[in-house]
Amino acid sequence: MFGALKVMVARFAADARGNVALTFALSGTVLATAVGGGLDYSRSTSVGTELQAALDSGVLAAASLTQSRSAEDVVRAYVEAALSDHQGLLQSLDLQVSSDISFNARQVEASAAVTVPTTLLGVAGINSLTVRRDASALQQIRDIEISLVLDISGSMGGSKIQALRDAAEEFVEVVLADNPERTSVSVIPYNGGVRLPSEVLSTGIVDLPPGLLRQSACLEYGHDYPIEIDLTDVELEVLRWGEQPMWAGSSSAFCPERNEESVFLSNDEADLIDRIRDLDAGGNTGLDIATAWGARALDPVWRGRLGGDFGDRPAAYDDEDTIKVLVVMTDGAATAQIRREMRRGRPRNVQLYSARQARENMADACDEAEGKGVQIYTIAFQLSGSTNRNLMQGCASRPQNYYQVEDMDIASAFSAIAADISQLRISR
Repeated sequence: MFGALKVMVARFAADARGNVALTFALSGTVLATAVGGGLDYSRSTSVGTELQAALDSGVLAAASLTQSRSAEDVVRAYVEAALSDHQGLLQSLDLQVSSDISFNARQVEASAAVTVPTTLLGVAGINSLTVRRDASALQQIRDIEISLVLDISGSMGGSKIQALRDAAEEFVEVVLADNPERTSVSVIPYNGGVRLPSEVLSTGIVDLPPGLLRQSACLEYGHDYPIEIDLTDVELEVLRWGEQPMWAGSSSAFCPERNEESVFLSNDEADLIDRIRDLDAGGNTGLDIATAWGARALDPVWRGRLGGDFGDRPAAYDDEDTIKVLVVMTDGAATAQIRREMRRGRPRNVQLYSARQARENMADACDEAEGKGVQIYTIAFQLSGSTNRNLMQGCASRPQNYYQVEDMDIASAFSAIAADISQLRISR
């Protein structure tokens, strides 16, 4: 009898079937809370994502300089539209919007919080989750200084010079269309050199008789080989071709004609377009000389020496309200600098420096300008040879700032650059 009772007790002790139910009963509440809590947190995360997207879009729209509605109304409209699909959330919305508006800038900041009701987390005493998000946006129209360096060398003859004139004219119209009072354009045509207007000569950068200072001229950089162009050098001399100094009506393969002199720091659309329409092709390709003058037109060292419509420009490089843009266009290789001299009554050509030195000079000018924050765009117009293309590509600030035009559609390149400049001038 005692043996049978012992067996029964042992069997009861070994029976675990009741433990499963007991264990589930004890852990069921915890498991339900964990699973339900995950769902509740997932929902709150989804609401937070939608709320952040609505705030980001709202502050961007409210910061637009063309926005006529109040910043709070604009942001609220975006947030309420995003929350409309979530029943009960709008009633808990706490939205704070502030804005700072000035003549050329709008800054908007916003923060929002909503209370998301929970489901199974309520079992653990958590009846709601609070979701908070923040966003800010700034839109500011900045001043802009543009140097437009245009190749008018002999290889640009025929239909190419006409295509350039049309494209450059449209470019000027586009960049001056908005806020011309804040935009200055320098048009710098070049063949083997650059012709400067009388306004530049009269500032004391060259030693000329007073009567000749009322004329335009092409300037020289010295005769010591190799010549390295100093962008900040403001003491130059007149270029000579044979016995003839290149001022007034004199021109050569290294000095454009009188009606092709540069225009600096102007917002006079009619004057700029007239100059562009006068451009004709002839001469060599002084890419380094022209690029240097394009950079000088953006360098504050030359403020007060370039004439134009803006006495306070070029602005300082660290002026946060100013963008500086250099656009260099060519259809040919940088050429050596040649001068014609008279020896024993006979003219002979003398090389000041080689094409290789010219390429090095241009690359140095590009590097110096880019190092000071200038945005550089380059256009290679039916340009052959990897050396020439690499030079133009290397000058550009970014790979996408380099435009290689294989056909006659140079206007597309100028249009793309003008559109990019419009985006640059609006900071967000």
